[in-house]
Amino acid sequence: MSSIAQVSGAMQRVLTRRAKELERETGFVERSTAQLDGPTFVQTTVFGWLDTPEASYAQLRHVAASLGVSVSSQAVEQRFGTESAALLREVLQEAVGEVLSSEASAPELLSRFNGVYVQDGTIISLPPELRDEWRGCGGSTPEAGLSSMRVQARLDLAQGGMQGPWLQEGRAAERSGEAHEAPLPQGCLYNVDAGYFTLTEMRAHGKAGCYWLTAANAGTLLIDERGQCWDLVSFLGAQTGDEVDVQVVLGKRERLPVRLIARRVGPEQAERRRKSATRSVEGKAKGVQRPNVRTRRAAGDKRKRQRKHKKTGKARLQVLGWTILITNMTQALLSIDEALVLARCRWQIELCWKLWKQIGKVDTWRSAKPYRILTEIYAKLLGCLVTHWLTLIECWQAPNRSMVKARHVMQWMAPVLALGVAGVVPLEPMVQRTSSSMATGCTVNARQKRPAAYQLVDNPKLIRGLG
Repeated sequence: MSSIAQVSGAMQRVLTRRAKELERETGFVERSTAQLDGPTFVQTTVFGWLDTPEASYAQLRHVAASLGVSVSSQAVEQRFGTESAALLREVLQEAVGEVLSSEASAPELLSRFNGVYVQDGTIISLPPELRDEWRGCGGSTPEAGLSSMRVQARLDLAQGGMQGPWLQEGRAAERSGEAHEAPLPQGCLYNVDAGYFTLTEMRAHGKAGCYWLTAANAGTLLIDERGQCWDLVSFLGAQTGDEVDVQVVLGKRERLPVRLIARRVGPEQAERRRKSATRSVEGKAKGVQRPNVRTRRAAGDKRKRQRKHKKTGKARLQVLGWTILITNMTQALLSIDEALVLARCRWQIELCWKLWKQIGKVDTWRSAKPYRILTEIYAKLLGCLVTHWLTLIECWQAPNRSMVKARHVMQWMAPVLALGVAGVVPLEPMVQRTSSSMATGCTVNARQKRPAAYQLVDNPKLIRGLG
């Protein structure tokens, strides 16, 4: 279990001692008399944007002043560049190496496994000037998608431990890099979407003693117990009942034995799924550059909205009337209802990214300078990781995981942590006092709109399923 002392120790190591060691290696500091040295700059940006995600240079200057360094806004601005980006990236990598978890009383369903891991990522679009460092995956125009960053994270639903965030080029596949190669403990459950799996990898996970659970693709080919080959649409179309729980073999060449679980949904839910799968959506591209920027247009011109039409294959539309899963777990270990509950639990990593983007604003910045943008992304990811550490010691042991709102964790703890890490005041007593006040004063009103993050039990059906 990670205590306040362990979290504060990790923060002291990463944000103070390691930042001091890296300031010379990255070229951020060349003179020993520099006021904004490595630790001060790292803490200023991390806690400044943790408290105010759209903080200006003037606001960052005030954070630096709270750390005992008096500089002008221009001095803060001048510290951003290739060296600052290198420094924050190295510090982020150091923080990723910290292993912190909780001894939360996990429900019986999660306790069956040596960890229940969910994993997902996001793409952050970057300015085209960074294409040599962070290559993108292209777009509809020559300038679109030249540079982007893929960020992935892995969350253990049982003990709250987080691996990552891992960074890679936007054009890199999900099944590549550190995010894919990070080992999993024997006896764990790896609960991810189908994009993380191939039949070969499913077999490898099973041989390594790991369980896995994922959704089935609409184009899946399978062989039933009689040796007949089916496509998934035809196989489900031949079923007369509302539930399917059979052993099948996937792939004509790989021949991987798996368990196929499917449950028919109601007509209304199936229709909602089909409408959602084919609707046109209007929105912005992933990675928001400079909020509040207004584009000029000629008088009388109507605003052209960016609309994106979802392209869904015919086979996919035909299977939307079913919830379909494949796994290597036996019926004795996991029932159909429990499998569906675990499939819903995968949504927690999506909520984590929602928290980081909507509140932490990791994909939003005020500047147009490429390396200032990179520095800000690294600092905000580091702040989100610190917030997760605080979540472990504050609300992961609560039965519903939602007693402390993540927004208050971010906004209330940032100034306290900034003072403590800088050594102005002892960190542990202040965190204890602030944490206790948060635990008693931040209970969530059921009618209040809140960021749905880390709500491991947020649904009556889920509560019953987790048992």
